[in-house]
Amino acid sequence: MATSADEPARVRLLAPEVIERIAAGEVIERPASVARELIANALDAGATDVRVEMREGGLRLLRVSDDGWGIAPDDLELAARPHTTSKARTLDDLDHLTTLGFRGEALASVATVAGLTLARACDAAGLAEAITLREGACIARERTPRARGVTATVRDLFHAMPARRALLRGPRYEAARVAAVARAYALAHPAVRFILIGDGALLLQSPGTDLAGAVAAIFGADLARALLPLEATRLDNLPDVTISGAVAARPFHFPTREQVYLSVNGRPLANRALHAALEAGYRPTLRKGRHPLLIVRVSVAPERLDANIHPAKLEALLRDEASIGAALRRLTHEALGVTPVEIAGAGRRSLPIGAGGTLPLRLTFPATRRRRGLRLREQPRGYSARIEALRWDDDAPAAPLPTLEPLGQFDGALIVAHSAEGHLYLVDQHRAHERILYERLLARRHATAEAVPDATESSAPGQLLLEPLLIELTPLQAQTLAARLHELATLGLELQPFGGSAFLARALPSAPGAAQSVAGFAQALAQDAAEEGDDWLDHVCVSLACRSAIRRGQSLSEVEQRQLLVDLATTQAPAVCPHGSPLIVRHSRAALTRLFEW
Repeated sequence: MATSADEPARVRLLAPEVIERIAAGEVIERPASVARELIANALDAGATDVRVEMREGGLRLLRVSDDGWGIAPDDLELAARPHTTSKARTLDDLDHLTTLGFRGEALASVATVAGLTLARACDAAGLAEAITLREGACIARERTPRARGVTATVRDLFHAMPARRALLRGPRYEAARVAAVARAYALAHPAVRFILIGDGALLLQSPGTDLAGAVAAIFGADLARALLPLEATRLDNLPDVTISGAVAARPFHFPTREQVYLSVNGRPLANRALHAALEAGYRPTLRKGRHPLLIVRVSVAPERLDANIHPAKLEALLRDEASIGAALRRLTHEALGVTPVEIAGAGRRSLPIGAGGTLPLRLTFPATRRRRGLRLREQPRGYSARIEALRWDDDAPAAPLPTLEPLGQFDGALIVAHSAEGHLYLVDQHRAHERILYERLLARRHATAEAVPDATESSAPGQLLLEPLLIELTPLQAQTLAARLHELATLGLELQPFGGSAFLARALPSAPGAAQSVAGFAQALAQDAAEEGDDWLDHVCVSLACRSAIRRGQSLSEVEQRQLLVDLATTQAPAVCPHGSPLIVRHSRAALTRLFEW
């Protein structure tokens, strides 16, 4: 510290104990940080059985035991010194990491802020050597019974740092954080058996078999049976990248993102770009504010991963994140988008279309996402007349739905159909038409944009209005909308500034139903287009599709029913409408057989 205003402070080398305390504070934030480091060490040692015990949320005691190959006899005390490791020797090793730990600071940091006892046995003789460290110094050495592996016991975390201890939450919160770490590693390494005990109670016990077993142990058997696999995928442009995992069927959803698990090379991570890609994949299939149980495991070549950017190794950088993110988005969207709700027996179930067996799910439908400002009154029109305006000439994608033959309508809202396999389907005609229109709007927009690379000069043919419509917005909406006029033109919506916060609508998208209540239709689309967010154009397409789709209560001829089912089969996500609500329900033949005791 400077002694006067004119005298600068002198630069001095920090004392070793100060350096160690600062470094420990970066690595160890709370009991969950300790659990993460000790579990990573156990997995690096080849453990197939990991046991975690805690008392008072890990503040009083946290013990991690494993059956790995342990620590060499002469290395026990050395392993607890700063920056000592068996996992990296040269600078080049950091670019080819195959282990979860590598910096050699975990045990030393724990020993600096807590009491640490290490017991290790390298064979099955039943006797282990143990040392106890406090504030980085070895204070005891003994022998203790122990099968092969290592037991690390941490007591009185932050006992000499009352300020840091005061910042921690209560034991229940800290225990929940430790449990979250154990769950993440159990899902990232399903072949490893995990046991978690808190204050004497068994909180988690995974079988160490496969992903379904781990999910059943953590979330219950019903949810495990509802898993939709994300088939192991190797990227064409990145042959050393493999993606696998599973996602729970749509009826299982949660209000937070805590059940979205991402691991890269066995390391649970919070990579923002990849998490954003995952959400972009499942967001169109779930209503707003809901998130699925999603477990994704990414395997990449070690040189593609930089895990050395975060003190606690919670984040990492990946090469080719954009390509990997695009694959994640596609896989999650495909898994959820083609999964109809299935009724089996007295309950509701969910299966990928065409799959065998049954999967028990909850009995309540997800609440439908609110349609913003939909107060449009339309005159009934036939399905064929409404769909013709949005046909396009591109080759239709491979149909994920089986061929369905209509049997009739129910209550003017559902199309009752059956497949060649004998399954019975109920299709919401409004939502099905909404999905068809939405995907064709997207196809038209992309085709128009690709035809003329300069989007400012490209436009789709719209429905010209005999007289322009005056649209008035708030100043903030007008400012946002003014920068998006050229993109709206790709949908056929032509707006022209008219001074202040007003615009003139000269053409509307040539979608069926657009001519109904033109003034309100144009005003609502302009307000959707003026919303904040990167997905505003998608909102416009959703709004246009919803307002244009056939309504419930409208009678359809058999030909129109069949055509709607054929068109639905060409969509990429035929199980959900653009708002994320289910549009198709399947009664399997096996379920009907059980129900009627045939």
